[in-house]
Amino acid sequence: MRAHLEVERRFLVREPSVVHGTEGIEIAQVYLFADEHTVLRVGRRHGGWRLTVKDSGSGLVRREYHAELPEEFGTALFASSSARRSVKRRYLVPYAGREWLVDVYRDGPVLAEVELPAADAELAVPAWCGAEVTGDPAYADHALARKAAE
Repeated sequence: MRAHLEVERRFLVREPSVVHGTEGIEIAQVYLFADEHTVLRVGRRHGGWRLTVKDSGSGLVRREYHAELPEEFGTALFASSSARRSVKRRYLVPYAGREWLVDVYRDGPVLAEVELPAADAELAVPAWCGAEVTGDPAYADHALARKAAE
């Protein structure tokens, strides 16, 4: 399992039209466990399954671990009826020399996130962004996920 330090800021998107004319990818994930310290999820993107573990960190800086999963294992974990599911379409929107990820959640908000090299890195925030929600638990991916039965 490989780890890296994730430094990420998140914002509500006030102008979802920023993604019009770009091609996004669908990301489907299930959250097998989430509390105030740790998130464990399984996701499918680019045709493969990935297990991700994130610590809660400060909201801005977190440790993140990834492991690729065999098809059968990923499929079985994803089928868990007790898991919370998230489906979103992710778009890459370049702005001021950075790659912004704009996530359009099915039945949910539109959020933008950008990874930074350091917590104190300067950031030019696009006009199409609204309020910053970095560290707000209401806008964490696992909080936006829905129960499989819903």
